[in-house]
Amino acid sequence: MSGYEELRKSLEEMAERSGFMLNPDVERLEKVVGLMTENTVLTGQRFCPCKQSHPLDPGRDVVCPCPELRSEIEAEGHCFCRLFFAREKQ
Repeated sequence: MSGYEELRKSLEEMAERSGFMLNPDVERLEKVVGLMTENTVLTGQRFCPCKQSHPLDPGRDVVCPCPELRSEIEAEGHCFCRLFFAREKQ
């Protein structure tokens, strides 16, 4: 299993445990997870690609899931990165 696939599986499991879901827009999901995979390979940590500085600053940038995850989903229905979404009510 590639680093991308491992990370995506881990994020899917985290979303499930937290009562969220991953973005159903596959293109957006692949972009965010792909960039996060690059950060993980470089640093060993899942730095959020959408909230990172350029270049990446491990002393300042946030690791996913970020501290604001729940509040962003409650307010907007998704996190800032549009990686995690509120689970659709059935």
